Amino acid sequence: MKRRINWIIEMVSGSVQYESELDESFAVSGVSIDTRTLSPGNLYIPIIGEVFDGHSFVKQAVKAGAVATLWQADRPLPKISIPVIIVPNTLHALQQMAERYLTETCCRVVAITGSNGKTTTKDLVASVLSTSFEVHKTVGNFNNHIGLPLTILEMPETTEVVVLEMGMNHSGEILELSRLAKPDIAMVTNIGESHIGHLGSREKIAEAKLEICDGLSKNGALLIDGDEALLYQNPFRGHVTAIGWDEKCEEGPEMVEMKGLSGWSFQSRKTGHSYTLPLLGKHNVKNALFAIETGRLLDLSEESIAKGLRDVPTTSMRLEINQASNGMKIINDAYNASPTSVYAALDILEEIEPDLQKWALLAGVEELGEQEVTYHQKIGEYAVSKNLAGLITVGLKGLWIHEAAKLASPNQLQLKHFPSNEEAFSYLKQEGNKNILLLVKASRKAGLDRIVKQLVEGA
Repeated sequence: MKRRINWIIEMVSGSVQYESELDESFAVSGVSIDTRTLSPGNLYIPIIGEVFDGHSFVKQAVKAGAVATLWQADRPLPKISIPVIIVPNTLHALQQMAERYLTETCCRVVAITGSNGKTTTKDLVASVLSTSFEVHKTVGNFNNHIGLPLTILEMPETTEVVVLEMGMNHSGEILELSRLAKPDIAMVTNIGESHIGHLGSREKIAEAKLEICDGLSKNGALLIDGDEALLYQNPFRGHVTAIGWDEKCEEGPEMVEMKGLSGWSFQSRKTGHSYTLPLLGKHNVKNALFAIETGRLLDLSEESIAKGLRDVPTTSMRLEINQASNGMKIINDAYNASPTSVYAALDILEEIEPDLQKWALLAGVEELGEQEVTYHQKIGEYAVSKNLAGLITVGLKGLWIHEAAKLASPNQLQLKHFPSNEEAFSYLKQEGNKNILLLVKASRKAGLDRIVKQLVEGA
């Protein structure tokens, strides 16, 4: 985003404090909320967080090359050499700028939410659409009330389609994001147990996810997980497509065939066209169909759609194949987790590479509320049913998995529990070999990605 400073002042209804007369041609290139990553020419936006107040770092922002800064009116004014744009609330100002910039670019907006599969589906949709459009997409976990407007403001002016991931912890959050982005196409990939600790039930989770319909264009389209009954109770009265395995769904996969570590081949129920998908996990076949249907809604040819699926680049730590220095193969799925996604990952482990011993390294799943012990115990019981040769767990929540697995375990399953990641790493480094395929799965907080990094590097 490159805009004159007067545009910014108007968008945020701000007033300016500056020692010199403001040149109307003065412009900023991009925005930043973090002085550590700020680029020269940026507008600095100090956000007030639970731990840090960005206003405290404004001098570092100036030193890093910020050419102007927003400033919340209830904070003491700084003595700095760049223009200070005073606003009632810096977060709201960030969101106002993003909303206006998105409108001015006239690009189409695809919005994605769901308990699981958001990031992979986002990558699939962006890859398919990139065969025919200039596409910008959410990077990393920039999917909340701060990350989404930053994603929008990072768009090149030439963007034709923006693919936005929308995350949440509480009800009302998707509503806010949808109203800001005003999507042309919205999708809910599924409903799982993520955030049940905050919302209390799957029904409430579905209601919160379906808030994505609030900003959806009346002439737009809603794509839903057709295998989830709760999503049929959606408020959208426009074009709705149900995608799923159930034959009642308008679109779904047929002739599905696993290609080992190379992924899947399948056909579209709707058109009969064939596709290949270089991703692990049968659930990703359905995620791919969300991307396929999005491509059709934007008038892409089936050939372009198929190419986009074949060439999909994926976010790291999402069923990513690595090789440890001791020869052990690793399926790194340590980006995040819910009980449903843990089950899916264990299914994948069981399905592929039949000649290898299957080990799983599991740890805690977050945001499960009062039922977290039960959910972890169920993970342990499920893991035992997957014909594993070894199950390694880490930490307190991993101990719940371990204890349940121990009660349900056949004698041939080797069970190991470690209080710390360091101990788990030492064991895997010593015992791992080329005959083992290791699944690594937990919530990001567990830090299992660091174990993978150490195993790969041989540290």
